[in-house]
Amino acid sequence: MSLNKSVLSTLGPELLLEFPAIGSPEEGYLAIAEFEKSCPFPIARTYWVYGCPENMQRGGHAHHRLSQLLVCVAGEVEVTLNDGTEKQIFLLNQPTVGLLQKPLVWGDLRYRNQAVLVVLASHPYAAEDYIRDYQHFLALTNV
Repeated sequence: MSLNKSVLSTLGPELLLEFPAIGSPEEGYLAIAEFEKSCPFPIARTYWVYGCPENMQRGGHAHHRLSQLLVCVAGEVEVTLNDGTEKQIFLLNQPTVGLLQKPLVWGDLRYRNQAVLVVLASHPYAAEDYIRDYQHFLALTNV
């Protein structure tokens, strides 16, 4: 995991959450995500993204109320979070590290090395929760 070193107002390394893991090189590992212990919200939906072509760009939206925890369990995902004022780049490449994306934070993701991204979401899917227009997003964040 590597972090852009810039100092940001609402984005930064505190968004990275570590999951406990148990196991050994001989038998493999198990990483654990539990509400209130390693996930800051009750999980209402879980999904995973896989099979993306190399350097595929996805995301390109924010949410009104949804929080999500992004966990790259294989490969590598470069995540750019944008709060309307500042941007921060995170490289997810460890299955024991999750990145918290809060509401009203724009996310762009680039998939590499046969990435598999697991997402733990605070709410069920709702089309009306998505903010897909960047100018509208900026207006909502008062920029």
